[in-house]
Amino acid sequence: MDKILIRGLKAATVVGILEWERQVRQELSIDLDLFVDTKSAAKSDDFELTVDYAAVSEVILAECAASGYQLIEALSEHLVAAVFENFEMVQSVRLLLKKPGAVPEAEYVGIELQRSR
Repeated sequence: MDKILIRGLKAATVVGILEWERQVRQELSIDLDLFVDTKSAAKSDDFELTVDYAAVSEVILAECAASGYQLIEALSEHLVAAVFENFEMVQSVRLLLKKPGAVPEAEYVGIELQRSR
């Protein structure tokens, strides 16, 4: 299976369990691997036969902007579900969500999910 990559997508969201985290938007960094069969698109050079990575990015950013989750685990699961709901060609998703500043001594904390239809 082929992979379409999106790296370092910056998304502002409300996520966390602490009171201050519920009152400010934090910037997350998201990496996506979208597993898709790209043979038809490559053979025909037809945009309609592949996944529009800009559209995927827009969906992820919109979902993050509307988020009120406490846990990055819940937000990540929701984001993967949104990809599957909006992009039928995607057969599997790997999502890495990074939350900088959650632990002062760490570059970031994060979660990585791998889900298939």
